[in-house]
Amino acid sequence: MGYRIYETVQRLNQDIALGVKSTFNGPGLFVSVYSTQEQGVNNLKNLLLTRIGERYDNPSFGTDLLNVLFAPATLETKIIINEMVSTAINRWLPEIILEKIDIQTPEDLPTLNNDIVVTLTFSVNGTAFQTLTLSANETGKLQIT
Repeated sequence: MGYRIYETVQRLNQDIALGVKSTFNGPGLFVSVYSTQEQGVNNLKNLLLTRIGERYDNPSFGTDLLNVLFAPATLETKIIINEMVSTAINRWLPEIILEKIDIQTPEDLPTLNNDIVVTLTFSVNGTAFQTLTLSANETGKLQIT
């Protein structure tokens, strides 16, 4: 027997959380998320930062993005990142509509302080487009904003 999946932008009951933010720094450790758009962004961060094989119950979930970000920034690396991110989002997060992936290296922008910056432009369930940026530098520091 089939069932309907209703797409919503905001939960009707504001007292019931959809999930938790990916940054665990709220009172009581977890910060609740109440909108499907915000939960979609957190799901995307979780997907990008999870290594394949890291999840016990679902070892195929995630990407090998963390390994590739710290590889030499070449044209081949850009192609691998683009394909890896697109494939993972299409497989695991169908509610995310990926508009564009922009990958910059010091070769593209000499004033870039980081070795590589990946900017995703996307929407969650057809809402307004927003961006998510991952930056990795030579010291091994990874930032996602």
